[in-house]
Amino acid sequence: MPPIEVLQQQKPKPDQSKKMPAAKIGTKMATGDDDDNNNNTCSIAKGKPTANISEVNLLTDSETRIATAATGELFPGEEHKLNKLEALRNLVENHDDFVRRSDDLFLSRFLICCDWNVDDAYQRMCKLFKLKREYPDWFTHKPLADYEPILKRNIKFVLDKRDKNGRRVFVSRMGNLDINVSSATDLAHLDELWVEFMLNEVDTLEKGVSCLIDMSGYSLKSLRYLTPSNIRIGTQKADLLPLKHMEFHVVNSSAFLNAALAILYPMLSKQIKEQVHFHYSNWDSLHSALGKECLPAEYGGTNGATFDFEKLNRQLLDLEAHYDGLLKYGYELKPHVDPAKHAAFYQNLEKIKSSRRKTKCKKQDEVVEE
Repeated sequence: MPPIEVLQQQKPKPDQSKKMPAAKIGTKMATGDDDDNNNNTCSIAKGKPTANISEVNLLTDSETRIATAATGELFPGEEHKLNKLEALRNLVENHDDFVRRSDDLFLSRFLICCDWNVDDAYQRMCKLFKLKREYPDWFTHKPLADYEPILKRNIKFVLDKRDKNGRRVFVSRMGNLDINVSSATDLAHLDELWVEFMLNEVDTLEKGVSCLIDMSGYSLKSLRYLTPSNIRIGTQKADLLPLKHMEFHVVNSSAFLNAALAILYPMLSKQIKEQVHFHYSNWDSLHSALGKECLPAEYGGTNGATFDFEKLNRQLLDLEAHYDGLLKYGYELKPHVDPAKHAAFYQNLEKIKSSRRKTKCKKQDEVVEE
């Protein structure tokens, strides 16, 4: 199977001296330095005003992309792309009764993934909207601060350096997973938070993501997550990600674990199966795929002795305003729509929330008893 790569980002360094028009997503952005090492970072930061886009020397590539998206200049001079963005925006904004995200940066994710075919991009978005409506508990729906405890369990995170192919590296440390605390949907939320972080960079949209999955310390009890329903929904969500390329690199797996995962393999989509690679503890094999520069010494790399979890998590936690601004999409109705028309949808949402609260309390009680 393909391993999962870790994605990294540097903490933005804001310049509050100048402001620029707000992006359509209604968030504020901060600037950061480009360290000339291809460590492109996300540019939306909590409560920080944005710098003028003319100060490109202060912006990383991704920050420049997000800043220019705010002024309609994500692809300056490329009229055919701007026309396709506008065509897709018209389709999305008239899709249904709900408020939908339609800024240039978000739309470009799907257009780049679909080779700028507007119809294909729209159909992919429609499938994702439908999946979110049918299984809302598999999508993030809480303020970012509520996810801080599970983020700090360091189960999943993105590295601060790209791999040798210029891809972001998204790491999953499965041994940090506590099945008494986290559910399958919690893991789906972690994936979504970090994927959103990565997809704010056009470089990532064009070059893809490497997923590094470390199976050391993984408990076979966690296989209870691998129900047919969880696999089906999780695979559908993964297949609809607006990424042209995603590889999975599995390390520290045993023959016994591989046999257990063989149960899962037939249920994966063909697209995912073709991108899964097992390296066991062969670092030369891993380096041939990712290189050494992005990895710490514990994986035979040269990027420090081990992961700096505080730094890695902070790159996402600093974007609270951005993430909290996304919560309305797909849930908030347009001003002219009568809420009674979608009463059943909101009732179902409340049932799901209530069920999750009861499950969480039950798990906490079981942990206390142990």
